[in-house]
Amino acid sequence: MTSKAFKAIPDRYFVRKSYTDDMPNEMTKNTCNKQRNVIFVKVHKTGSTTAWGIFTRFVQANNLNMVLPKRDNGSMFNYLSSKYLKLKETVLQLPKNMSYNILCNHAIYNKQDFEKIMPNDTVRIGILRDPLSVFKSAFYHFSFNRLVMRKFPNVKRSLRLHEFIVKKIYQQYAIGRSFTNGMSYDFGIPKSKTSNTSFVLEYIRELDQDFKLVIITELFDESLVLMRRYLCWDIQDILYQPVNKGVWRNNVKPNLTREDIDIVRNLNNADNLLYDFFKTRLENQIIQQNDSFYTEVRHFKKIIASVHKFCRNTKKRSCTIDKSEWNSEFVLTRHFCDQLVTSELDVLRKMIKKAKQTLVQKNQIWER
Repeated sequence: MTSKAFKAIPDRYFVRKSYTDDMPNEMTKNTCNKQRNVIFVKVHKTGSTTAWGIFTRFVQANNLNMVLPKRDNGSMFNYLSSKYLKLKETVLQLPKNMSYNILCNHAIYNKQDFEKIMPNDTVRIGILRDPLSVFKSAFYHFSFNRLVMRKFPNVKRSLRLHEFIVKKIYQQYAIGRSFTNGMSYDFGIPKSKTSNTSFVLEYIRELDQDFKLVIITELFDESLVLMRRYLCWDIQDILYQPVNKGVWRNNVKPNLTREDIDIVRNLNNADNLLYDFFKTRLENQIIQQNDSFYTEVRHFKKIIASVHKFCRNTKKRSCTIDKSEWNSEFVLTRHFCDQLVTSELDVLRKMIKKAKQTLVQKNQIWER
């Protein structure tokens, strides 16, 4: 279903009160406390690793408990749940007198399973990206451009993605699920239900009740500023540097026809419904903010530019970010830059090792 078709969905599908209806248009330090309990649904090929880094740094900076896998190596050790893995079987358990704060590793969203291990006041955050961009990203990330080059050496570089689509090469490989409704799958919609529009719409309505915010990759900075306000975090808490950011090989932009794009849209019917709904919802959430929101976004973009500039300049040992209406003065360090570029798996291994050492030292390991 295309975006145009989505806009024609009857209002009766979305008549219940939205999670966002009772939200204040702005939150400040004077009116709220930092939200420490958060679920972040890490969705493949959406820029979610960049967002994941924000949550893991928040855990480390505030000495919080993160839901971590028991294993620190092997295939998919960083997954908390998948088609073959169950959450309760993979998680490093805490003692009975402790609770988790942040869940942000790869895990298929399951409301009931998540609620069993997270506190009652946990806030849910997700992330989505334009499904066509997800498709392109998966094509390059999984090296299908090279596969097409080997199979069809006479095809121009700009037409390799076109060839991949029209010849349905994605159907020939197990990883092909990443090209069809992968975001919906990560949000908990079974693959067998993605073509059932009524089921998908009802499921989206449930997600609308569950999630306080769904980050939209194309509005990443705006989403983060909104998240900062909703969670009552500081600007320092949402600093980032893009990781795993794909680039078109040799700077050749893929040349897709209208038919190619329609094929991809039709393959990702559920993802289109999901993305269009939550993009519209995010835009409405932003509209609810006062004029200072846009000024804060511009300020945040300037800070992010300063972060990138400082971290590229290895000769400087520190960089001071001046006080503003939205932040106190703070200092960037080389250590912070190192944190930004440390790989996801390395960060995770260090966190698992530290958590296990802490549990052993306290002699409080608890197995359910």
